[in-house]
Amino acid sequence: MSGPRAVKRNGCFSSPRSSDLKGGEEPVAERSSWWLVVIAVAVVIVWSSQAFAQEAVLPVVAVRVEGNEHVHTQLILSAISLGLKEPFNPQKVEQDVKSIYDLGYFAKVWVETKRYPDGIEVIYKVQELPVIQAIDIQGNTVLSTGEIRQAMIVAPGQVMNWKIFQRDLERIKALYSNRGFLMTAVEDIRFDASGVLHFTIREGIVERVDFEGLQKTKEYVLRRELKFTPPVVFDFAKIKESMRAIYNLGFFEDISMKLEPGSDRDHVVVKVKVVEKPTGEAGIGVGYNSEKGWLGFVRYQESNFGGNAQKLELRYEFGARTLYRISFEEPWLFGEPIFFGVALYDRVEKKKHWVEQEVVGEYEEERLGGQVALGGRFGDAWHWRIQYKSEDITITPLSGEPPQADGKTNSLTPTIIYDTRDDVFNPHEGWYCTLQVEFAGGFLGGDYDYTKYILDARNYMNTGENSVLALRVLGGIADRELPSFEKFSVGGVNTLRGYDLYEFQGDKMLVANLEYRFEVAKNTQLVVFGDAGYAWDLQEPIDLGDVKIGYGVGLRFDTPIGPIRLDYGIGETGSQTYVSIGQTF
Repeated sequence: MSGPRAVKRNGCFSSPRSSDLKGGEEPVAERSSWWLVVIAVAVVIVWSSQAFAQEAVLPVVAVRVEGNEHVHTQLILSAISLGLKEPFNPQKVEQDVKSIYDLGYFAKVWVETKRYPDGIEVIYKVQELPVIQAIDIQGNTVLSTGEIRQAMIVAPGQVMNWKIFQRDLERIKALYSNRGFLMTAVEDIRFDASGVLHFTIREGIVERVDFEGLQKTKEYVLRRELKFTPPVVFDFAKIKESMRAIYNLGFFEDISMKLEPGSDRDHVVVKVKVVEKPTGEAGIGVGYNSEKGWLGFVRYQESNFGGNAQKLELRYEFGARTLYRISFEEPWLFGEPIFFGVALYDRVEKKKHWVEQEVVGEYEEERLGGQVALGGRFGDAWHWRIQYKSEDITITPLSGEPPQADGKTNSLTPTIIYDTRDDVFNPHEGWYCTLQVEFAGGFLGGDYDYTKYILDARNYMNTGENSVLALRVLGGIADRELPSFEKFSVGGVNTLRGYDLYEFQGDKMLVANLEYRFEVAKNTQLVVFGDAGYAWDLQEPIDLGDVKIGYGVGLRFDTPIGPIRLDYGIGETGSQTYVSIGQTF
C-alpha cells in the first residue's frame, strides 16, 4: 500500500490533490492506520526540507551575456557583481540587472537561469539600443555645430547611450557658459527609427538693457557704448566689454550689472546701475598788487558738459599779462564714434636752460596758438587720431643764457593707438601703446622743418587681488636737429624721478619705467618705482652707459578729481619730491 504522491506542476513540486487520484479509489480505514499516516507525513517533511536546503546553497557555475552585438562583453561583465562558486542570490542578480541597464546602452535587460546537477548557470540577456547614424543639432547660432560635437561623447557609429547623452548636454551647457553665453534649455530630443539623434538648443537672448541711477548723464551716452544691440544672443564678453567702456567714460564712481527674467524663459533683461560722481570744477580768484595792479583768474572745466560726454575747458588769467585756454572735445561727432577736438590757447611756462647737466639760464616760454583734431576707431582696441597744430613760440630771458631759438611751427601729427586697459584711470591689466609721427614745416609752412617719431608702450599686469606691476618704454627720435622748444626732454615727475624737470634734452630719447602698486588702505596705494632714461643730441650715438637711474616710493590717493600722486624720487646727485594728479603712466 503506497502513501501520497508528489505532483510537479509548472516546474514546481506540490502536494497531491483529490483530482490526482485514480477514479473510483476511496481511502479504506482498514488499509491505513493512523500511525502509518503520521510516519508518512514525517518522512515527506524531512525529505522536502533537505531538498529546499540543497537548492538554496546551489553555487553559480557559469555567468554568460547574450544579445550584445556592439557593446563589448567585458564592459557588461564589469557591471555584474555575482561571482562564480558563490551561492545563487536572487537579490544580487536583480541588482546586476539594474547595473547593466544603468550602463545606458540597452533598451531591455533580463536574466535566465539553467540548473545543472552541480549548480546554476546565470545568463544575462540584453537588447541594445540602435546605433547612431547621424546627429542633427538645431538652434545653435553662437557656437558652431562642430564645436558642440567636439564637446560630446556620443557620436555616429556608436550605440545610443542616453546616460552619456545626458552628460553631453551638461558639457554643452558648460561650453556655452565658459564662452560667456547662456543655454536655457534643450528641446525636441528624439532618436528616430533611422538612427538619427535630434535635439534643439535654446540660447539665452538679451531682450533689452535698462539703466538706473542716471541723474546728469543722458542715457544715450551709455547706450552708444554698448557693444551689442538687443535683442541679441547673450554674450557675457560683450556685456563685460560694454560695462568697461561705460566705466571708462569717467563719470561714475561705481557701475554694476544684474540679470532679470525677460518676457519668457529664453529672454533676460540686463539691468545696469550707475552711481554718478562730480565731473566738473570751477574757480575764481582776484587780487591786487601795487606794482602790477589787479590780478585774477577764472577757470571752468567740465568733462561731461550737459550730460553729453563733451569736454569743455575755459581758463582766463589777467594781470601783468593775459593768458587763456579754450578747448572743446566731442567724442561722437554727428552721432558717430568720431572724435573732434579744438583748442585755442596762450600759455606760459617757466623753464631752465640745461647744458651738460648744468643750469646756464632761466627763461619763460610762451606758446600762442591752437590745434584741431579728428579721430576714430577701427576695431574694439584700435584708434586713430590726426592733429593739426600751429604755434608762435616766444622766449623771454629771465637770467643767465636762455636758448636763442623761437619762431612759428605748423605741424600735422597722425597717431595710432592700441588700448586694452581695463580701467583708463587706474589700470590693473592690459596694454596701451601709441605710435605717432609729427611732420612740421614743408607745405604746412612755419619757420622749422622736422619730423619726430615717438613710441609709447605700456603694460599692466595684475599680480594679486590688490596689486599691479606696471611697465613703460618711451622712445623718440628726430630726423634732424630740433629747435630748443621742440627737443625731447627727460627728467621730472613723468619720466625720470629724482632729477629736475627737463634736465636732459636732445634729439633722441629713451625712457623706461617700472612701478609696483599695491593697495594699503581703501582708496590708497603704495608705489615702489624705478626709472631709467636719457636724451642725446642728434650727432651722438645712443649709449646705454649714459642712461640715468632713479628710484623711490610714492602714494596714490583716489579722489573725485582722480588719483592724487605723491612721489619721492632719488637720483644720482640728490632727491626730489613730486605732487601731481593721475598715475605716472
